[in-house]
Amino acid sequence: MYRLGSRKRALGFTGGLVVALLTGGMSWAAIGNGVFQGFLHHIARQIDRDKVDFAVAESCTSWFYEQLKNPGRPDVKRLSFVTEEDRSHACAGRYPGINEARQAFAHSQSTLSLSLTFYQLALVADRDDDEQYDAGELRDIMASLNVAPLPGDDLQLLAKLKRKFDDVREAVEFTILTDSMQVLYNKGYRFTDADQAAMGRVTGES
Repeated sequence: MYRLGSRKRALGFTGGLVVALLTGGMSWAAIGNGVFQGFLHHIARQIDRDKVDFAVAESCTSWFYEQLKNPGRPDVKRLSFVTEEDRSHACAGRYPGINEARQAFAHSQSTLSLSLTFYQLALVADRDDDEQYDAGELRDIMASLNVAPLPGDDLQLLAKLKRKFDDVREAVEFTILTDSMQVLYNKGYRFTDADQAAMGRVTGES
């Protein structure tokens, strides 16, 4: 479970998937320099949006509970993300009721957790922590995600990885991530101290 601020979340990975995909005629050594940074940037932007959605849904869920406990006191809890003068109507205008707020909270929590897990996957795939994917690393991450690395330049390969992330996040499909991580771990990839530091920067915990 993700919480804003200093609260920690643990990521676990299980499952298995083995895929071997090779291409002919592609100069893998010349590809990957921009894929790593581009992929991380794409995921990080979504994490920022997910954080906002999560914070809004969490605060509004709490606000609705406060209204149930304190009827007639609509200004019990001030919401820092609201700029409207009449803050008491902010959540009521966003969600029809507490059930909708709770549903939004649960969904935003899941999507944020998935985005963070995908970010960790992208970091782990950079085995030597040099902030770029070499030929082998790029093949491995794409194979682990069952993304066919058809011949193309780094922009095309980056687009494939970004689409995969978007599709997995839209479906909130954690199994694909856990299987992909297990494939990388089976090949000797590990979550390093450098990866932990990078995760801390994106979560705001370091």
